[in-house]
Amino acid sequence: MIKVLIVDDQELIRESLTLILNVTENIEIVGSASNGREAIVLTRAYKPDVILMDIRMPEVDGIECIKMIKEFYRNTKIIVLTTFDDDEYIYESLKNGADGFLLKGISKDELVKAILTVYNNGASIDPEIIKKVFSLFGKLAKSSVVSKVEGQDVESLSNNEIRIIQLIGRGLSNKEITQALNFSEGTVRNYISSILRKLNLRDRTQIAIFAVQSSIMLKDIEDKA
Repeated sequence: MIKVLIVDDQELIRESLTLILNVTENIEIVGSASNGREAIVLTRAYKPDVILMDIRMPEVDGIECIKMIKEFYRNTKIIVLTTFDDDEYIYESLKNGADGFLLKGISKDELVKAILTVYNNGASIDPEIIKKVFSLFGKLAKSSVVSKVEGQDVESLSNNEIRIIQLIGRGLSNKEITQALNFSEGTVRNYISSILRKLNLRDRTQIAIFAVQSSIMLKDIEDKA
């Protein structure tokens, strides 16, 4: 059962999402919060697998809430569900570790699919947002994510780790990477953990940013581990 927490300052939205998702197989709504402060308390209490997070909220907004939750509950997946598609919101959400970014108004089936995708370590981004994401990544060339990675750190990567970075940079989910490389999902997760440790990066999103910003996407890999 996938435990889901709903975070939105509008009561109608919270109640509607609860009604819709509670009747969905394998999904259980464990709670709802009207602001980021409540969300942090409920995350500590219920350890949700997936959080649906609004951006604009009182007390602690969605951006700051994502940052705080990801710092202490790294395995909790967060999908931003908002009406705002401003570049700043998109960038800050992904930078702080959001696993998905969706616009309100999507269908129930699309929302359920997104929850399942991030639960299985993929990323889910609204098609209307994808172009903005790539544009943002392009503007971030040689920014802090690349500059914090030392040359010797990159040299320490195995060929399989480089392959996985390249596939993450192309937007593939963990499941798609397992199919592309004929690895188990556990093996892919282990490689990603190793990449994070070697490059001193925080999460999968930073790997994607690093891949797009750096020249590693152009690197040819020999057929060896």
